[in-house]
Amino acid sequence: VSAGIFLGVFVGMMVGLQMFGLRVYTLAATKLSATADGRKTMNALRKEVRSAKTVYVGTYANGAFSRIQDGLPQTGNALEIYLADTNAAPVTYYQNSSGLTNALYSISDGGVTLVANYMTNYYVFTAEDYRTNVLTSYDNNPVIRIRLQFYQWEYPLGFVGTNAVNAYNFYRLQTRISRRAKE
Repeated sequence: VSAGIFLGVFVGMMVGLQMFGLRVYTLAATKLSATADGRKTMNALRKEVRSAKTVYVGTYANGAFSRIQDGLPQTGNALEIYLADTNAAPVTYYQNSSGLTNALYSISDGGVTLVANYMTNYYVFTAEDYRTNVLTSYDNNPVIRIRLQFYQWEYPLGFVGTNAVNAYNFYRLQTRISRRAKE
């Protein structure tokens, strides 16, 4: 009888420990996937901005990019990158908040690609000088500040409580990228 009780307690503890391990794994996997997606996005942006010939911050609406006018702070939801001369087709990154989930997209060669999903900030790109002052003209070689703020469902395999209201984690990635030296 005592061996049966001991075996029951032992098996119960082992099952409980396994369930706890699965929950910890789920939390870690969610955070790791969010981190990996954020790094992938930042790496793509960094690579293109560094190799750019010209970079413009602006707004993207109704399928068109508009540069910020001179005299206004160079902060917007879109970034236009010319890898060669300005006669070639640019690569455009823009934050779209018109769908069910806010997302960051890129357009190159006429194709639209989802870059980051579940964005929470509208103003993603800012042109600054080396002292972090926001530029108001295109006369300077800008440093591009990129802020990605997004959320991700924390428990993708199950609900927390009755409606999973607080089951989201919020992430913020920020970097500053400068073009390589002028020619």
